[in-house]
Amino acid sequence: MLDIIAGILKLILWLLVVPMSIGILFNGILPLVRRTIGISFILGYLIYFAVFEVIAIPCMLHYVYNAFSYCCRYSMWILTILAALGILKSVQMLKHEGLSYLSLFPGETHATAHELLSPRSDPRMLKLSYSLESKIYWGIFFALLLFQMVMAVVMSSFDGDDAYYVVESLLAQQADVMNTILPYTGMTTTLDIRHALAVITMWIAFIARMSGFHATIVSHSVIPLIVIPLVYLVYVEIGRILFRRRQEIIPVFMIIVSMLMIFGNVSIYTPATFFLTRTWQGKALVSNLVIPLIMWVFLWMLEDAKRTNIFGKAAEAGTESYAEYKEANRLHRCSPWIVLGLINMTAGMCSSLGIIFGGGLIALFTLVLLIFARNFRVILGAVLCVVPSVIYLAIYLGIYTLF
Repeated sequence: MLDIIAGILKLILWLLVVPMSIGILFNGILPLVRRTIGISFILGYLIYFAVFEVIAIPCMLHYVYNAFSYCCRYSMWILTILAALGILKSVQMLKHEGLSYLSLFPGETHATAHELLSPRSDPRMLKLSYSLESKIYWGIFFALLLFQMVMAVVMSSFDGDDAYYVVESLLAQQADVMNTILPYTGMTTTLDIRHALAVITMWIAFIARMSGFHATIVSHSVIPLIVIPLVYLVYVEIGRILFRRRQEIIPVFMIIVSMLMIFGNVSIYTPATFFLTRTWQGKALVSNLVIPLIMWVFLWMLEDAKRTNIFGKAAEAGTESYAEYKEANRLHRCSPWIVLGLINMTAGMCSSLGIIFGGGLIALFTLVLLIFARNFRVILGAVLCVVPSVIYLAIYLGIYTLF
């Protein structure tokens, strides 16, 4: 019993505390209005995945024996250091600013008359008071979320792909290898090029080793409890941009999204089917987490582009608001592109095809952003954020020629 409790506490540490602490450590790159608990948690997971990917792939390619032990050792130390620094930053910020340094939602302190009338503030970024009706809708959504999480564990689905993906995690945990044993037969083989660089299976094995639970249990019963709320958190952030001026609609939007997910099993190929029945697989994460994340970041940049145009018109009228806006956001202007680069790394970690699909989607959305922003630096940002994808493809092609 004590072992189970200790394992659960370790899962909480590695799946909640560590990514949240890492997110707090690096959320200084975000504009103040985006520096919320939800976005910090998303940022923390993206950095978490990126760090693990950067460690796992070299360990897999360099070490012949005990590769997974080296991967776990390096990952544990680096992630622990980052999380400790994040906790230290949190303590320092709490001493100086109190709980206000990290708001639960954008503009958690409700808009005052001064903020609403000031030409330097943007009312779209401020939180509105939710009505009783909206609070009831939020309650309905959270009930649907809890229902999906419970059913994902109680009615856990098994499919043929588990014979490969879950067994890869189990082999890493128990045989200390990284993609060098064929899951179907148990025979030693060369590095499986098709799946090797998608190290999501190794990350699941890492969580299993750190917690002491069986990799199959982690895949089927633990990962859905993290991924399902994380996906809905991304949709919440999308809703906050789409309905910035009518935030009371966000819970209705979330109810519609959750109902589409629950009743989306009209085919074995729909994202909703993968979301609730194959949550632990990389392809499910690409379609339900990576693609919405890309959409969210571009909505973020479109909103910023629109806001810049608003202040630009004010500047033409003789005010200094645009100059102050430009100065205040100089350090934060590249933050969405940094986040987009991390999302590209997450796409490669989940699935090799995620690199292709993610890159194509970024190219399409960059064209739309270019039309609205009217700034050719958008193209430069898009090119730089796909550099990790280019490196990933270069490694893939290099390994393919060797094996």
